[in-house]
Amino acid sequence: MRILFVIVITFLCQYGYSQKKLKDGLYVVDKLEIEANYKSKSKTKQVVHFNKQFTLENPAEYGPIVILNNDFVPLELAENPETQQQTDEKKLLLLKLTKAASEKLKTFSTKNLMKHVAIIVNGEVLTVHKIKEPLTSGMMQITRCTDNACEQLYKVLKDNVK
Repeated sequence: MRILFVIVITFLCQYGYSQKKLKDGLYVVDKLEIEANYKSKSKTKQVVHFNKQFTLENPAEYGPIVILNNDFVPLELAENPETQQQTDEKKLLLLKLTKAASEKLKTFSTKNLMKHVAIIVNGEVLTVHKIKEPLTSGMMQITRCTDNACEQLYKVLKDNVK
């Protein structure tokens, strides 16, 4: 039994499954597309997979990505997320962060302007977005949700209210 345990741990370590547990939050994306055999030797980079719930329509488009795990904004919400209808039959999701998370978001978004960031919950990527301007109000918008993506995000994120 002990030998089996060692073999399983060795396999998991070799193939990247012994990753650092990520806290829910926003992380800078290092690589959006990686090869199947990609392995990072850096302690600040981590391969993360998309949550299957959000990739049902076209899973081939949502391969694993590499994020930088040394700096992030904790996904701590001050209140429940809010969905709003946009004019083109798509929705947007408004997120209001706590005061502490808002301060971190100001610095993070200014430093990472025009870079992609991933929203990670429960160790999985929910969405990837580009920071187009510094986020200084403590509010974030996830725009252009198709089908029921905003509703699914709402369900996942409402548990992050502090």
